Amino acid sequence: MCGRFYLDSVPLSIVEALIDAEIAFTASGQVYPTNEVAVAIRTDDGNEIAQMKWGWERSFSKQPLINTRSEEAWGKKTWSKAMYANRCIIPASGFFEWNQNQPKGKRDRYKISPFKADGFAFGGLYEINSETGEMFMSILTTAPNKKMAKIHHRMPVILEQDEFNNWFDSEDRAEVEQMMQPVDDDGIDVRLDA
Repeated sequence: MCGRFYLDSVPLSIVEALIDAEIAFTASGQVYPTNEVAVAIRTDDGNEIAQMKWGWERSFSKQPLINTRSEEAWGKKTWSKAMYANRCIIPASGFFEWNQNQPKGKRDRYKISPFKADGFAFGGLYEINSETGEMFMSILTTAPNKKMAKIHHRMPVILEQDEFNNWFDSEDRAEVEQMMQPVDDDGIDVRLDA
């Protein structure tokens, strides 16, 4: 988790809570690793939307690092600097997950969407390539809630709107860790994707 998400409509409540000015934020359909996606970051001038590739590039991995285990992020060299200084928010309509309790190649795909809201705000980390200026993001994952545990052992960190400012700015590790707990069961709708 999470290996695919989607943005089939603009989650206006999330985008408007992040960005004051009118921006060109568009839906992009399914998002795959290495695709570019709009991500919210905090700068000296306030919140901004930046285009980033999904997945960090590292010489020790053939695949891009698309996910970051939240409980390991503080202590791992790859993630620790970003955990303190480069947290981001990825607006999404929802995400897909394949049932890990089934054999590979025969796993049912599930579509996970917000139960009440118009989108999710995934907590993530980003970095900027110092040579090229390219930006890359990774989605933080956490333990699953009860609904997700039936199909997978992880789920993305999903932030509430009243957590956005603290997510960007907090230097209190305990406060940040509290925001990385699984979202309540009633916050998500899990359906077999036919």
